[in-house]
Amino acid sequence: MRDRLLPAGLLILALFTASTLILTQPVINQVKKEVLKSTRIMAQLFSGLILSAIEEKSVADVLKEGLKDIDFPVIVTDHMGIPRAWKNINIDPNRFSARDLERPEKLKNDPEYRKLLWTLGRLSRLHPPVEILKDGEVVGYIYYGDPPILNYLRVLPFLLLSVAILSFLGLFWAAKSIQTYQLETLWVNFAKGLAHQMGTPVSSLYGWYEYLKLDPGVDQSIVEEMGKDLERMKSILRRFSKIGNGGKLQEVNLKEMIEETVEELRKRFLKDIEITMDLDDNAIVFGDRELLSWAVENLLKNAYEARRDENPKIRIELKRKGDRKIIRVIDNGKGIPKDKRKFLFKKSFTTKEKGWGMGLVLTRRIIEDTHGGKIRLKKSEPLDETIFEIEL
Repeated sequence: MRDRLLPAGLLILALFTASTLILTQPVINQVKKEVLKSTRIMAQLFSGLILSAIEEKSVADVLKEGLKDIDFPVIVTDHMGIPRAWKNINIDPNRFSARDLERPEKLKNDPEYRKLLWTLGRLSRLHPPVEILKDGEVVGYIYYGDPPILNYLRVLPFLLLSVAILSFLGLFWAAKSIQTYQLETLWVNFAKGLAHQMGTPVSSLYGWYEYLKLDPGVDQSIVEEMGKDLERMKSILRRFSKIGNGGKLQEVNLKEMIEETVEELRKRFLKDIEITMDLDDNAIVFGDRELLSWAVENLLKNAYEARRDENPKIRIELKRKGDRKIIRVIDNGKGIPKDKRKFLFKKSFTTKEKGWGMGLVLTRRIIEDTHGGKIRLKKSEPLDETIFEIEL
């Protein structure tokens, strides 16, 4: 059990970390562009003030007022690099008067002024300063840093990785300490915990996605693809959450559910394979649509991954048998070896070199525990016909 938990857990960690990195990088890049744009606008506004800022205290006050609503670190200097105004660098903007700043040699031993100069050097290493021009002449510079939200976005993938590692270690400890527990139950608990822990950062990413949708300066095709990835991640988290909580039961039209599931999977991986469907129009059950779709998806994915090299086919049937509804997924692939069939639905099982082997375990829980139905391997003849049947 532990030998199979380790690679599966590492795969989950890698998938979530990679997904988060992919989703956060466009946001980070966009925020950087907005900060640079704001800094250049400030440079234009300050161009008419910086010349007289050396002598006139009122102009220095105007500079400070101009920085009032800035939410990222910034220092404004004159053309000689002497600080004149600053914001968001943990130094009181009113710590020094305009007259004090005109005589920096008298401030060289002041700890706050030394901190100001150190911060100026740090900002210069982060980004090249933006020049303030007056009639083509450089009259000052704006040094700036990144807003706090960028630090959050940068560490977010590692925070998620830490959460996932803690969740995985908890699962691994449980598997080691309580060998009598079914592997299915352990994975369900892991799914619930992971869905709960990942919910907040995914919601945060979704907020940034909505922000980028409203920004005319962002390539909306990239934003659209980001939205699809986010919706997919949200769907996975909802499924993980529901698998441990029983789902929300309501009327489900099985024909519509199967058709929509197949259509989605065609876009993702059901390619270069013949798929036929024979679906009853009036097959209605009381269940959770998303979990039932996941169960059908697992069977279709297994059929696709076990496909034969030539003329692969998958057939989906939906029939009524009295008050029962029967779903069959039929393929002409490689089939299930006879000596392996007794492990189906009971433990981590896969015929693939790389795989979790959890699809059928979770599918059995969805069908039998949540919906009170049955799932069985009805027939398996390699390269001829393999039939998985769900009865609801």
